[in-house]
Amino acid sequence: MTEKSIEISIQAPYYTYGELTPDTRSLWVVCHGYGQLARHFIRRFDVLDPARHYVIAPQGLSKYYLPGHQRVGASWMTKENRLVEIANYLHYLDAVFEEETQAVSLEGKQLVLMGFSQGVATIGRWAAYRRVPFDRLILWAGGFPHELKAGQFPPLKSGAEIVAVVGNEDEYLDSPKVEQQLAFVQQVTGLKPRLITFAGKHEVKREVLREVAG
Repeated sequence: MTEKSIEISIQAPYYTYGELTPDTRSLWVVCHGYGQLARHFIRRFDVLDPARHYVIAPQGLSKYYLPGHQRVGASWMTKENRLVEIANYLHYLDAVFEEETQAVSLEGKQLVLMGFSQGVATIGRWAAYRRVPFDRLILWAGGFPHELKAGQFPPLKSGAEIVAVVGNEDEYLDSPKVEQQLAFVQQVTGLKPRLITFAGKHEVKREVLREVAG
């Protein structure tokens, strides 16, 4: 048996909220968690003023039926052909960002990157491997890319901030895991994340998102 591969062109959806104009103050790129769809995930961001915030929500390139075979979810990657899947979604994120920003100057706009759950590793890799000059990196209830090493992360912009958000009843992240992740992020990026905790589970709550955005 010989495994081969071929490059093809595909169509892949993404979703936006708000309108990107010269008056936009914050541009968000947000990556959903495992088993979610971007069109549902982006609804969480309706607490943001669309005149000031523009949200871009890409979607994992792999879809599958959730238990019960009624609803569909998406995934950013699995361990199967891991490096190829990472390369594919990095190219996809590049294309989405270029498509959305090529006609508008980003001068004076805050670039916010956010990942939830599996999306934390996704947005973290994009920031690191593509040297994205973010102003804020929000790591919401997920693990940072485990393969990153100190020195691999690009130099951060002056005033850049990393924020970690987690519910106090998160079924996947207890306190020791959170502390371990915070230390790892600081080791890789050189910047100590600011931790925000809230009363809740493995979820993105609108009221907490409004607080984080503020």
